[in-house]
Amino acid sequence: MTDEILFKFISGQASPSEIEQVYEWAHASEERNQELIRLKNIWIISGIENEMDSDFKNQEIDRILNMVRGLIIKDQKKIIRIRWMKYAATVLLIIGLSGTAGYFISRSNYQSTKLFTEIIVKKGERSTVVLPDGSTVQLNSDSRLKFLSSFNSGNRRVTLEGEGLFEVKHDEALPFIVETPSFSIEDLGTVFNVSCYPNDQIETAFLEIGKVKISHAKNEDIFLNPNEAFSYNKITHESVKTTIQTKRLTDWAKGFLTIEGETIGELAKKLERKYNIHIVFKDEEVKQHIYSGTIKDEDVNTVLEALIFASSIRYVRDKDTIILSSKR
Repeated sequence: MTDEILFKFISGQASPSEIEQVYEWAHASEERNQELIRLKNIWIISGIENEMDSDFKNQEIDRILNMVRGLIIKDQKKIIRIRWMKYAATVLLIIGLSGTAGYFISRSNYQSTKLFTEIIVKKGERSTVVLPDGSTVQLNSDSRLKFLSSFNSGNRRVTLEGEGLFEVKHDEALPFIVETPSFSIEDLGTVFNVSCYPNDQIETAFLEIGKVKISHAKNEDIFLNPNEAFSYNKITHESVKTTIQTKRLTDWAKGFLTIEGETIGELAKKLERKYNIHIVFKDEEVKQHIYSGTIKDEDVNTVLEALIFASSIRYVRDKDTIILSSKR
């Protein structure tokens, strides 16, 4: 493996045969795999391909080249000297290092009484649940799903707190309904995502396949078609329906963290739930840094390194507490 091929892979310039070479090389060692994920994430979040200042761009590319060389040196115990050009084409945002995007299935608390069943997924975990009717739900971190124990005998109604990706077995005679604190969603044959965390200002529903009906006390019923999202602001009580051409709202279920124009202040809630950590801001300025990109959410340190590489912030970790501050 050469550092040129690795750099082409990280910057989205590798040919299919070179990508295959990188896969084989990375899968031979877990350490290689993790380092490559880290460098790929840094490239994506740094937004180098969109940088207009050529001097700054070259400087940042050189920084990543040095990281790539360091990975090769560490692996082969020698320096490989080659000449190359600096690649500037658009980066491929999503390149999995494992051929397929796997689902994360973790332990979850299960409680059952004669009246209802409740599934609780802790922070830092995810869980896939198969419901009595054969429908499946992927539950994100810090989520609760509750349903009547009579689910099998004519009642397909669940209550969600947190986030879930539902794949419903359609039954025209027996609607499947998801209730959130602000609205309810009725399945009309579909795959859809719902996010309704208690400490989030916005609750959302996103339709991937099929059709759903959203009922809200203060509005007429709203119908969603594929790639449409419904958002409700719990503070202003305003709701809006939009079309989203990407699957960013369901990427979490595929093991990716997608950021689209979010400040670190907004992103912190997701990171705290995902990794079961506590984020502290030492100053207000640090909260305003904005990020976009899609990265493999393997490890919190990898994600933080990518974010910090792309901006003028720094972090200190003390066990489960992350302290973010501006570079001064």
